[in-house]
Amino acid sequence: MVQVKEVMTSAPVTIRPWASVREAANLMAQHRIGSLPVLEDGTLVGVIISRDLRGVHPNRVVMDVLRGPPIFISPKASLLEAQALMQEKGVERLLVVEEGRLLGILTKRALAFALGQGFDPLTGLPRADFLRSHLERLMDKGIDPTLVFVDLDDFGLLNKQLGHTAGDQALKEVASRLSAFARKHRGEAFRYAGDEFALVFPRPRARALPHLPELLKLPLRVGEKRLGLSLGVAGGGRRKKRPGSSRATADDLIRLASLASTLAKGRPEKMALGEEVNLPNTRALEAESFPGSGR
Repeated sequence: MVQVKEVMTSAPVTIRPWASVREAANLMAQHRIGSLPVLEDGTLVGVIISRDLRGVHPNRVVMDVLRGPPIFISPKASLLEAQALMQEKGVERLLVVEEGRLLGILTKRALAFALGQGFDPLTGLPRADFLRSHLERLMDKGIDPTLVFVDLDDFGLLNKQLGHTAGDQALKEVASRLSAFARKHRGEAFRYAGDEFALVFPRPRARALPHLPELLKLPLRVGEKRLGLSLGVAGGGRRKKRPGSSRATADDLIRLASLASTLAKGRPEKMALGEEVNLPNTRALEAESFPGSGR
């Protein structure tokens, strides 16, 4: 998953708090930038943006127009975390700080461009890298997420019978329905690859499973052809934080859920659980309990 440090502007132009507004305006014009971090004796005290200087006498000092405490983010944070922070604080730039040291600045424009590379252009959904990042972030918070893999039934046959244009229409329709379903149940939707999608719910599986039959009953159609879905479910069974690396565990959950969705294709209920999948020669996850399964 792309981190803030890979997108930020390094070694940003800075200014002292006691410099004049005229000097600040000249620096912004010279470097064609819209903001300046403000440093005093190497300590970050804030940031000024171009609109802060409008109508201000040029002989006043930067400290007079400085806004509240700076909003900063770690260079190791994900781009989705940066986006959430910008939205929460209503700002268009974040200062990138590590151990009190200013490393760079991340603008809303640079973030939007980078995020655009991580979203599927056909469906508008975030791709697999964002799925892994989201799973890791939840597990790092001590949440065991419920991951649902959604696989379209006979999608290859649909492409052959109706053409790729109809196939694209089907993928967009499924993405729209999955996004609405995820929002309704406070989850997130992703396009993993091909005709595979994923849903993540930050809650125990026992609370997510009762809603999945609703998903299977969605009236998905392309022309006269109805689209079927197969669901594979993994995670959501732990009450304590999972041991080991969140990244490795996220990969395990994705593998289990994907294989379970394949297993579900042969079942009338169109759903299978990750612990039903036999994974020889892979790092095994501990079997998780499921109410009513006897396991």
